[in-house]
Amino acid sequence: MSDLHLEVGQQYSTFSFGVTAPFLLLAGDIGRLLDYDGYLGFLQGLAPRYRKVFLVLGNHEFYGLDHGSGLDAARRLSREPSLADTVVVLNKTRWDDPDSNLTILGCTLWSAISDEARGVVEAKVNDFKKMGAWTARKHNEVHADEVAWLRHQVSLARGRLLLVATHHAPCLEGTSQPGHSDNPWSSAFATDLLAQEGWGGVSVWVFGHTHYSTDFSLPSGIRLVANQRGYVLPCMTDGSRTNKGGHDFDAAMSITMGS
Repeated sequence: MSDLHLEVGQQYSTFSFGVTAPFLLLAGDIGRLLDYDGYLGFLQGLAPRYRKVFLVLGNHEFYGLDHGSGLDAARRLSREPSLADTVVVLNKTRWDDPDSNLTILGCTLWSAISDEARGVVEAKVNDFKKMGAWTARKHNEVHADEVAWLRHQVSLARGRLLLVATHHAPCLEGTSQPGHSDNPWSSAFATDLLAQEGWGGVSVWVFGHTHYSTDFSLPSGIRLVANQRGYVLPCMTDGSRTNKGGHDFDAAMSITMGS
């Protein structure tokens, strides 16, 4: 699941859900690391209930901080004694399951912003207002670094059962509300990586960020999965929101990886 946005109304201690699998994957925008104690408390409530909790950092994790400070806070989380045995922060991280052939690769996957879209993206997207010293240039630099890391890791994981988890989407079509892929600022949300070579061997790619829940497979065989809650005010319920053209958020959703 992703995009819980627990920073809205400080829902860190009130949002709850049942356990339906041994692993939990949180694909970013869970809340803000600026709300460290609340964020920590949420993860502490999850840790005893799962074998592993995987956490991808979304853009909202960095709001109120600069990128470096956000990464420092994430490293601090990973060192918390109450989380250290369970929570895996996926920031250019590879995790191999000791009991199976499963490998999980994860990073934020900041998107690639074109020169033509730079002005409108910086004007429209809150990242450039709510993250200290964050620019389209820095955004693109981190994107290039993460893509290079992912490509290398995918090549090293040949023969493994491979799941990739990112916050930003790895393709434009099918990953957001129909029609949104043509928005001038869509490059802030997704990059057409999967139209390129080099992703053979990936079985499942989980993403968030677009507030659009979906589950479909590409002709290449890669399955794309998103289970995104979006902004829910304390006075609302998850069931009061609908996902036009996609699936509704389902806190009980689980997927099974093939052998």
